[in-house]
Amino acid sequence: MDTVCTCLPGATLWLDGPARHAMAEDLAMRLRADQHRRVEVLDAEDAGVPCEHPHAAAERIGLVAEILARNGILAVVLSAAGPTERDAARARHQRAGTAFLELPAAGPGIPAPSADALLALLAEHGLVLAD
Repeated sequence: MDTVCTCLPGATLWLDGPARHAMAEDLAMRLRADQHRRVEVLDAEDAGVPCEHPHAAAERIGLVAEILARNGILAVVLSAAGPTERDAARARHQRAGTAFLELPAAGPGIPAPSADALLALLAEHGLVLAD
């Protein structure tokens, strides 16, 4: 049985915009294999809330991410939530004392981050083990 790292704090990495699922899964796989990190990828589209209620889906996924982060798990959230929903999730994390990192949606002038760039961001915040 592989040892799981419980020495690092939990956090939420909120990724806005579509088409980031493969990159998030690649990041999670690498963190599990190389860092023995507990990681969950949460996709707002799979939040169990009908698509006509995007605010409720973002609220639910923000709550789940905060609970995971509070318990030492790195939650990678894929969501196209608006600023109000992201602000609510960020505030929930602040009240719980958990880290909330956010990347804007890729688009004109904003390239999609690579898994390596996300690993560097996590390292910058002390959320992965040093090599």
